[in-house]
Amino acid sequence: MPSILFVTTQYRVGERIYPIIPKLSELYSLDLVKLYQMDPSYEWPGDNDLRNNFNRQYLQYFDNTYNNIDVDYSKYDLIITDDNRTYNGLAEIYQRRKCLLLACSHGVSDHGYEIHNVGKSYDGCFVFGQKEVKHDHQIPAGIPANDILSNYLNVEKKHILVIINYLGHEGQISTGNGTVFKLFDKDVFDRIDLLSLQAQSGYPVVIKMKSRVGLDVQKDKEYLNSILPNELNYSIIYDVEDDNKLIAESLRVFSAPSTLALKPIQLGIPTTLIPGTGQTGIFYDYEGMITNEHFIEDTLEGGKDFNSTQCFLNYIERCINE
Repeated sequence: MPSILFVTTQYRVGERIYPIIPKLSELYSLDLVKLYQMDPSYEWPGDNDLRNNFNRQYLQYFDNTYNNIDVDYSKYDLIITDDNRTYNGLAEIYQRRKCLLLACSHGVSDHGYEIHNVGKSYDGCFVFGQKEVKHDHQIPAGIPANDILSNYLNVEKKHILVIINYLGHEGQISTGNGTVFKLFDKDVFDRIDLLSLQAQSGYPVVIKMKSRVGLDVQKDKEYLNSILPNELNYSIIYDVEDDNKLIAESLRVFSAPSTLALKPIQLGIPTTLIPGTGQTGIFYDYEGMITNEHFIEDTLEGGKDFNSTQCFLNYIERCINE
């Protein structure tokens, strides 16, 4: 069987493509490299170590697992990495490779990783959809993890969801492009007016945070307690094993522009993006559910029919056979 080396560095980036692993194992011999946040020695910053979730679901499909880049690269017919940046050993792996290396999108970004890092950390790069494709090395293949949304098309709604990038107490956060992010502060929450939405709908509010280095759960809670109405019924969550279910159970979603926000749009859930709170990226033409009838079709390959996994597999098969 042809052999593929699968490299994972960060759960919230890699989880988008993890569902291809069982399918790949039916056709190819798989080895695994765990780096950065996926390395067992890394101290998990959040409240639920999702590496355990990865190990439980996917480790069985790999013949060998490595926690560093000292691997015999001559063994492989293809390398797939979960990120298209040059960090966390990915540039070094590219330099050592003996075969084609395909990277996956880091996420919604204005940094141009999917363009500038060709020849530095990958030969080809999977992007989300056709509208991103500007060069031959870019491969539109969607988000395989989002295919599972089709299992939740008719679930009961349970909450109003707010997806945070940075909270107001975190100070100025650079976008990396000479500007700073707008923070989810009292002004942003007041404009959303969650208390009125809760009164109208009767649903509690769930605030979804990211597990980042330097995370301080207590400070987050204290800050939110200080700016949100006392009467508001809300909870804060960080690490979620099934974010598809979380999204599908949302009556409405308010979010920073982020890859996670594609899920509710794909499901047709009313989704409001808060300008400036995240990098615009592929959301540059998103104006809301009603005015963007073809947004998912243009933005997410396989998104309309929930078959991004097959888009990935088809391209991988082509690369192996050529």
